[in-house]
Amino acid sequence: MAGSPDRSASPDRSASDLDVLRRSHRGKFVALAALLATAGGLVWWNQRPKPIGNDEQAERVLVVPAANWRYKPYLEKWGFVAQEGRLKTMVDELREKVPEAKEDGPAAVLKLADWAGFAFVAFEDPASLDFSGLDIEGGVPTFAKHHRFAVVSAGDYAFPHKLTVNAEPSEFMNGPELDLLSALFAQEPLASTLRDDPKNGPDVIVLRTKVQEGIDAIDAIKAAEATVAKIADKARVLLVDKEQGDPKPTLLGGVQESVHPIALADGGTLLMTRKANFSSSTGFNADLELASTWGFFYVPAGADPVAGRVPCTGLLEGSLEESGRAPLFRTSPQGDVLLIHETGRSRLFKLESGGCNFSALGEITVPIARGEDPGEPHRSGRVARVNNSNGEGVVSLVKPGDEVATDLVRTGKATFSLPVWLDDDILVGIANDTFADSNGYYHPSLHFYSASRPDRALRLDAQNFDAAVELQQVAYAPPGPQGARLLVRAWGSERGEQLFRVDAPAPAAQLFADAIAAAEKAPLPAEVRDGMEPLVVPIDTRGWSFTPLVNELRTHDPVVSVDGRLVAFAGDLEIHVVPLAGGQVRALTRNELEDHTPMFSADGKTVVFRTRFPIEKTNWTLTTARSVPAGE
Repeated sequence: MAGSPDRSASPDRSASDLDVLRRSHRGKFVALAALLATAGGLVWWNQRPKPIGNDEQAERVLVVPAANWRYKPYLEKWGFVAQEGRLKTMVDELREKVPEAKEDGPAAVLKLADWAGFAFVAFEDPASLDFSGLDIEGGVPTFAKHHRFAVVSAGDYAFPHKLTVNAEPSEFMNGPELDLLSALFAQEPLASTLRDDPKNGPDVIVLRTKVQEGIDAIDAIKAAEATVAKIADKARVLLVDKEQGDPKPTLLGGVQESVHPIALADGGTLLMTRKANFSSSTGFNADLELASTWGFFYVPAGADPVAGRVPCTGLLEGSLEESGRAPLFRTSPQGDVLLIHETGRSRLFKLESGGCNFSALGEITVPIARGEDPGEPHRSGRVARVNNSNGEGVVSLVKPGDEVATDLVRTGKATFSLPVWLDDDILVGIANDTFADSNGYYHPSLHFYSASRPDRALRLDAQNFDAAVELQQVAYAPPGPQGARLLVRAWGSERGEQLFRVDAPAPAAQLFADAIAAAEKAPLPAEVRDGMEPLVVPIDTRGWSFTPLVNELRTHDPVVSVDGRLVAFAGDLEIHVVPLAGGQVRALTRNELEDHTPMFSADGKTVVFRTRFPIEKTNWTLTTARSVPAGE
């Protein structure tokens, strides 16, 4: 493609492009003026049965741009002979060359083209022009929104004029210069150069040689369409045909969009999508750019993911315009509260009754540092956050309307990972000691926090997880028959990575209250009394159980169904399930892609997850949404 057009070009600059026209036809004008000096000449001028001036050549084009855009370099690159100028400039030129001419508007430009030997005139934004006075074959058409150019034949190619418009722009290779080219090649004999017709005469063959670069540009558009179609087909093959899971997962999004799914508490699925805009400059390779607008769509429980998808106008009126980094979407464990963090803003929305009916809980104005996690939302409207900086670890809560966050713990002795909510008051997260013990070991642990009892925490050491030396992730689980439950990913030097189910002997709130009450009966350390450190109470694990559920796989993003029946997780780039009670691990997907971030539907019967897949002929990958039955 030629270099970028000079958008700053002025009408005067466009007028100067006609200097060649003025010089080359000065002698012709003198002869024409002498002819027009007679009465008979005037009759000939007004009622001529054939064109005037030089013979037109099909590669000669006049362009009338509607804005400060230079099309001449493109046309010259494609083999055309071109001049361009604003409509007023062209009319003034006709007045100078043929003072007796009465035409105005497009008719004046066509007469100028006739006189100067240009076969076609390309008018940008034809819907804004008046063609009603012209003898156009078939009449003046109704211009559609995508008709950026109308090309009108002149001189030898007129009487009557032929008017053509550009085809609807390609979704994958487009630009105003290509709209101009499309409208031009709809005119004969240019259209004939696109056809390998044995009836093409020598004149078409010669013309084809002149405008071969333009023909190649037209062919490149078709090749781009074919290239992207092949990319889409091969993506479907990867996502559908090559999937060996039984049953095969269902696609929830298209292969030409990026999709982030969230399973909602009402049984439906929220799809947050961005269109992938493909392009191709050659037709042999491709590139894509993700749209800056996120669209929100809702798929009701049991509905077809394509036909049943409806705009979720209850959430930010159905869309979000990205203005910086990509937004982050977080949901509560129950899928009833959504946090959207974008350009430093954290907004909370609660799912009410009815399909995708969200109410705004408000905006959290307490800022976070760039790159910090916006937090874990709760259906109460509170959000748990962590901060590990300036030699301190902090776990805090914040909600819309707060001017400052409420610290649950603040210490210089540990750093924290983002906690998860176990119930309306208790949270649990991973803590890592800042200082080594006398033997040089750093001890990881689980810390339990209470929203109603700041500066208090319970500690559960990693030694309880088969002497693990690292705790990697903690996840919510519905309470068990005796009390609180949770999932913990842990790594030990002997057993490697394991996924544990943790069963507490009582509800989380009771465990916390009893342990803290017992500890507060004893004298508190001075640093706790002075408010310098929180009170952290070791948990008495009698009555607790730590059951390994998965030993043979590295697990990521474990999640438990609402009914407490199954655990889904990502492992070895596939989605698996295992009974929460313990048992055989089953693979739900088997493919060559990256499946991750599983979520259960509200009834626990379906696993919704994300799949990252490569885009052929590009360096890109896209993420789409899929779902698969969880099974028994």
